[in-house]
Amino acid sequence: MKEPSSLSVLIAGSGAVRAHPTRGGPSFLVNVDDQNLLFDCGRCAVHNISRFGVPVETISEVYITHLHFDHICDLPLLLLLSWNNGRTQRMPVYGPKGIKSFLENGLRNAYVDDIKSRVSHGKNPDYLEWDTIELTKEGVFRKAETYTIDALATKHGGLLNFNYRITTPDKKIVIMSDSEPDPRLIDFCRDADLVLIECSGTKEFYATQDWGGWHMTPEDIGQIVSEAGVKKVVLKHLVIESFSKDPHISESMANVIRSLHPDGETIVGEDGMKFTL
Repeated sequence: MKEPSSLSVLIAGSGAVRAHPTRGGPSFLVNVDDQNLLFDCGRCAVHNISRFGVPVETISEVYITHLHFDHICDLPLLLLLSWNNGRTQRMPVYGPKGIKSFLENGLRNAYVDDIKSRVSHGKNPDYLEWDTIELTKEGVFRKAETYTIDALATKHGGLLNFNYRITTPDKKIVIMSDSEPDPRLIDFCRDADLVLIECSGTKEFYATQDWGGWHMTPEDIGQIVSEAGVKKVVLKHLVIESFSKDPHISESMANVIRSLHPDGETIVGEDGMKFTL
């Protein structure tokens, strides 16, 4: 494996389920040697990708963490619009078992009349197509010339749920899914240059929500990234912002993590942030 000439990460969506004025749903674009790899495709992802200067037809591959709607709702739109805008290759879509059925039902069947109309006016139906690669186990599943990608499955809402790690000869990026605490995340994030990690809320906030046990607290995150020796931590999936009247709540959670991980940098993610490694 050779070292890539360029490597960057763009946050297309730092939010979660609920509509938010400044945060799209989970979506993260990793660029390796001009190959655009999209991780999750949540609410506003397609709009934001374009808004931040990346034509949707330049997306090379898609990786989905799990099948909660806030992580996949823009995926049919991405495939349809990139086809409409001139995509001329099948789109590889990696994700947990069930992603194939989602696309057949949520795209091909749902938009059957739209697709027929566009084909009748000259669009090549072959260029709409996608290849689904359903993941059922952990480990390395993608080996390219300048990077490898492996997955770690953790618990979240009873779904098959994967966290992804992108490794080049000299860099390591981890894109976390939503997750319950899991000690194996320490090794998965070990010495990572950048970890994008969900920080949905505080322990007190989770106690008020039926789904609170599906996620990690700032204290959980701080322990993991500290023991793993992560260089830069970026917080995402900031659910609590849609419930709290405190405009500084996310920075308060970040400060908890900073207190537990003083040797690394902790940043509250925002849509449009770009990290060049």
